[in-house]
Amino acid sequence: MELEKTEFDLIICGAGTGGTTAARFAAKKALDVCLIDRKERYDIGKKICGDAVGKEIFDILQISPPSGKEKSCDIKGAKLYPPNRQKCITMIDPKQTGYIVDRFEFGQRLLQEALNAGVNSFLDHTMALDLLYDSNGYVSGVKVKTKDGSEHELHSKLVIDACGYYSPLRKKIESPIIEKEISDEDAILCYREIIKFPARDQEVQDQEYISIILDQEKAPGGYIWYFPKDRYSINLGLGVYPKFGGKVKEYYKEYAFKEFVHTTDIEIVSSGGGVVPVRRPLWSCASDGIMFVGDSACQVSPLHGGGIDPSMRGGYFAAQTAYDAIQAGDYSIIQLWDYNRKVMIDFGAEFAALDLLRRVLQSLGNVDLNFGLEKEILTASEILQIAGTGEVSLSLWDMAFKAFKGISRPNLLLDLNYLRIRMNEINSLYKAFPKKVTYFEDWKDRVKEIYSKIKRMVIEAKEK
Repeated sequence: MELEKTEFDLIICGAGTGGTTAARFAAKKALDVCLIDRKERYDIGKKICGDAVGKEIFDILQISPPSGKEKSCDIKGAKLYPPNRQKCITMIDPKQTGYIVDRFEFGQRLLQEALNAGVNSFLDHTMALDLLYDSNGYVSGVKVKTKDGSEHELHSKLVIDACGYYSPLRKKIESPIIEKEISDEDAILCYREIIKFPARDQEVQDQEYISIILDQEKAPGGYIWYFPKDRYSINLGLGVYPKFGGKVKEYYKEYAFKEFVHTTDIEIVSSGGGVVPVRRPLWSCASDGIMFVGDSACQVSPLHGGGIDPSMRGGYFAAQTAYDAIQAGDYSIIQLWDYNRKVMIDFGAEFAALDLLRRVLQSLGNVDLNFGLEKEILTASEILQIAGTGEVSLSLWDMAFKAFKGISRPNLLLDLNYLRIRMNEINSLYKAFPKKVTYFEDWKDRVKEIYSKIKRMVIEAKEK
């Protein structure tokens, strides 16, 4: 197969929500963009996903929110349940309030709008194999395999990797500042089904909220989710540590399907599994000549695994940075560093704080999870305030009241209070992400020390 063109300003690998957003805004800046994806054109958008996205991102990007076939329903917020489901933490903020989308229709719309914006070359059924480098060691393109099996070299001034969690480009990159491998402890293996009920038999519960159930026995290391699609259909799934991978479907059938599906006359609209990163973003989401977006950069909420919103933010920021770099004729990490700052300050700070929360929640047994959420030792407003602003101040009365409620489990109270302090600290540190790459290693060491404190003082202390 002969390609009409092999030289571009920008090559974007992956046409998911992050890649198409990057392509759209780069093309609007009149950059010569090549967008590639391993799927066929009309399979793009088919992804195992919770399908939730907040309203805020559409205001930021000034693009139309989901409507018509691509919108399944509106969502007010998220509910976080302990194992016994007697009480929940209800979180309502601009990033939680939004929509459940039809992932395929939404993905197709974003792709078409990117093409309409002026993407010059779109190669579907094309797999990114490896990176190309120039004489300075900068990424300068990608080696690809097209639909007929032939291999080609595509050259560009910059590359954006939006290939997803298993990105071959991130794993093969020659860069000292990019994490090539993601620990199994920072990911969950999921299985989910979209289930349609007959109207006469069963209605969806809590139709205006996505629900997440923490249970270390039924979903070890992960959670069960119950997301409405409409009045009579749900997105039901379960995630576990990857080491339980061989049992994920068994766990799902026993602890999710049997628990929430009360009729046999159903239609399984779609089903499947996948791996989702649930941690802070990569230490650096850029290197010389390349930026990473979406799952490839671990730009996913550690609390509920939502990745549509952050991937679109990442794609937008990457397009802005690409334009500035190409205008300056400088493709070094020094020039691309602004992308890191945008990511870390905008949502990286929130995700780092939530990552600490995730790690502590995963270390708690079901008894502590039930007690902590029922007694509101850590409330929804505190989680959102810490994650969003990095600050939460408790009055003497608040602290005394929490102490009274937690008096029967003082160690849990101390652990969650220590967590609250460290979440504040890490959020503030991310908000002060270094303006220059020369200060990066010092900043990273300070972040690592916070993680070490949580591991030493809370997680490992429970194991003794």
